Amino acid sequence: MIRRHEHLSACFTHVLSTLLLGLVVAVALACAAPAPQVAATPRPLGSEYPVYAATGGRDAARTSTTRTNPTRDLTLRDSLALALLENPTLAAYSWETRVREAEALQAGLLPNPELTVEGEDFAGTGSFTGYDGAQTTIFLGQLIELGGKRSKRRRVATLERDLASWDYEVKRLDVFTEVAVAFVGVLQAQNEVALAEEVLAIAGESIQAVSKQVRAGATSSVEETRARVNVASARVELRAARAALQTARTRLSSAWGDDSARFGLVLGDLRGVEAPPPIDSIRDKLEQNPDVARWVAELAHRDAAIALQDAGAIPDVTAGAGVRRLEQDNDTAFVFGVTVPLPVFDRNQGGRQAARHGLAKARYEQRAAFVRAASALEIALENLQSSFDQIEALRSDVLPQAVLAYEGVRRGYQRGLFRYIEVLDAQRTLFELRGRELSALGDYHRTVAEAERLIGEPLFETRARPTASTSINPRTNEESKR
Repeated sequence: MIRRHEHLSACFTHVLSTLLLGLVVAVALACAAPAPQVAATPRPLGSEYPVYAATGGRDAARTSTTRTNPTRDLTLRDSLALALLENPTLAAYSWETRVREAEALQAGLLPNPELTVEGEDFAGTGSFTGYDGAQTTIFLGQLIELGGKRSKRRRVATLERDLASWDYEVKRLDVFTEVAVAFVGVLQAQNEVALAEEVLAIAGESIQAVSKQVRAGATSSVEETRARVNVASARVELRAARAALQTARTRLSSAWGDDSARFGLVLGDLRGVEAPPPIDSIRDKLEQNPDVARWVAELAHRDAAIALQDAGAIPDVTAGAGVRRLEQDNDTAFVFGVTVPLPVFDRNQGGRQAARHGLAKARYEQRAAFVRAASALEIALENLQSSFDQIEALRSDVLPQAVLAYEGVRRGYQRGLFRYIEVLDAQRTLFELRGRELSALGDYHRTVAEAERLIGEPLFETRARPTASTSINPRTNEESKR
């Protein structure tokens, strides 16, 4: 019995050596040129800020999701830096890239060999009683993928990883733009609160002046009623402005994953504007838009999918070898087997045709992506020019005249030359125009952010973005924290 086991062991070792040679042949058949890499590179816009990067390893699932909720005043730079590190959606995209990396690793692995042990002709009757007449076969088989399937599968998975990196870059610019737009919204809302407070303060002062005129018999008591209605209306406008500010603050804080805003003021000055550049000078920069640039990787992925589906028409071979022990004759023999599917009905016709249709579809989608980006850029620049023209007109002509008109009517009212309703009309006109300027400034800076998202870089060399400033009414700070 001992000699029998030694003999089986020697035979099995020989079979393993033979099969190992077969594995080497399988690897040689499966190997091909590595996939060209078309992974995303960061666009210039916001590239100076650190971003969340998922880490690999066994402890990846234990990554902390604790977030920072700042309580200090914030600049635009502070908000962008915080969001790019803490935004939960961007972090999820970073992990998706890691998932694709792991799948690319898995796609390049060889199929595992299979060990089969069979026993025959035992526990029967007559000469097959017990195990003395049995046959024992130990068989080691290996699937050999033909047509370069493994390398082509790995190429498809690698390109899917590259597409995930493009998706991450798209989301990074989305977050950058969302934060810039939300920051402008908060800054505009703070200034609107300050403007509403100023209107209320002036309305309160007007009551005293009107009351004095009523007591002197210079005007009707109806004028005092109008003044009080004006104060009540100003209070309503102030409450609405504060509510809008709180909404804008919550929208900004959500960019770094917080559902409530605890920061103080956002610090900036909306007044800086520049004339937008002509579209012909920046149209070629659309190639930097990741929504457009990613299609190079997408088309390479579709080409690789076609190659993989074509390889699926070539049947794989399963080869194996082993030893068989014949107990009755005390003999040992080698066995060898090859399994080859016959591609009579299924030659992967549908998969190959679908892959080619997918490539044709992708080419149209690439064109559509460029057209969408080009149209959006042209519209953004038109809107930007409109906002700029409106701001310039208000500043150079309309607002100075409205200020002169209001001051003239106010002084004339004090001398009894005008009625209070005329003072209210001049005041309302002035503050409506100031509100219109503030709205145009907000639209301008939001449109700048959207245009920069489309070209993937700053629109101006000296960026027309809200800059750090202390020009905001400090009274807004107390209200913004409530």
